[in-house]
Amino acid sequence: EIISTKHMRDDGSKGSFQRTRGHRLVDTSLDMYGSTLSKLLYKANVPIPRASGSSADRDGRVATAPLRRYIDGVAQRQALSALLNYGGPSMTPKECTTANRITNNAINRNNMLRSTKMKGPNKAEGSRTNKLQILENHLSTRHNSKSNLIVPALSTGRENEVVISGSGIVAKCSGVKGLLKGGERVLVEIIQLDVKKGILQLRLVNNSLEK
Repeated sequence: EIISTKHMRDDGSKGSFQRTRGHRLVDTSLDMYGSTLSKLLYKANVPIPRASGSSADRDGRVATAPLRRYIDGVAQRQALSALLNYGGPSMTPKECTTANRITNNAINRNNMLRSTKMKGPNKAEGSRTNKLQILENHLSTRHNSKSNLIVPALSTGRENEVVISGSGIVAKCSGVKGLLKGGERVLVEIIQLDVKKGILQLRLVNNSLEK
């Protein structure tokens, strides 16, 4: 069952995610940068350090956020070495794989630590509970069941997180092959919604909603 978005807002009202022309401009610029750099490194016949799920067949970005993602800094170092002969020899395919594995392990440990910290009562948890209550109320006025419903969402571009349209609730989406691009409009299925426990489980249905 698909929920209509006719009465749902996605303009930043009440904490919901707001996507503007500025977001689209930044996304396009980063896509162009990553695509161009990938082609240059491919032409130079050197391997490209990539995060898991950002393979070329998914138009994954390359080296666009070195201050936020370690693997992007490694990719920029590879570009400097291969294209400008700066900073020493280029990395081998094995070294790129090792860098990717180390990065993924660090990300997983960080996510586990964040999850542990969020289990205690705090303002962030209270805010999320309030948003989950708003979503539950919205669904209850239109449907008898709050699970196995299909709703529209927008990818944040961060580790397959999506924002439920009109609610401002951010949650990770399962069932994704690779990574969702930032700003990608998708349909997700609500597997479980439990306000008291602060649980919202989502599964990707499709990502073919772009106009």
